[in-house]
Amino acid sequence: MKKNFFKTEAFRCIVVLFVITVVMCTILAILNDVLYVSSEERLNRAVKKVYGKSVTAQAQEIDESRVATDFGSIDEYYSFTDEGVYYELFKSTGIKGYKDGSVTLWVLVKYKNNKPVSLANVAVDSYEKQTLMSSFTSSFFKTYTSITPEELESGKLFKTGNSKYDNAMLDNTDIKNVVSGATKSSNAMNNAVNTVLLYLWGEAV
Repeated sequence: MKKNFFKTEAFRCIVVLFVITVVMCTILAILNDVLYVSSEERLNRAVKKVYGKSVTAQAQEIDESRVATDFGSIDEYYSFTDEGVYYELFKSTGIKGYKDGSVTLWVLVKYKNNKPVSLANVAVDSYEKQTLMSSFTSSFFKTYTSITPEELESGKLFKTGNSKYDNAMLDNTDIKNVVSGATKSSNAMNNAVNTVLLYLWGEAV
């Protein structure tokens, strides 16, 4: 006698798998709603991380002709004014890191009299293929933020071995501002900062 398919083990397995699929999809949908972070919230978190408090930042259009692409890229660009002081915030990715990977930084630039006068803060956003990232302490980033207004105006860059830029800080293949054991990652970070510095002064590529 032919066995009823709906009473077979195969049918029960199909039903169980279907129920599991429905339950998992429901859970994923709920988690997606709960864990979803809007682009505005991501920006607010980045601003707070770099600036120390929440302020309203405005997105700015990136002038691609000013981006030094052999150092990296400017991924996002914002500005805001707080307590009468104007700031620009760049999300910049430096290339040529460890295993030819990259490091993405948030670079906060402080202005005075319509001129950039300091890198108020530099913080890591993300990275690709990099190791030993925990080796980069506050002292490493202090090298960036200690740059003077005069050095900014003179076009100071950090050594990365890129001979294209005829600059006193780029006169050989040595890397300036480096963490021992993480030379390539240091290089990618320097590239990210240099991309911002060159963008500030409108360096054409």
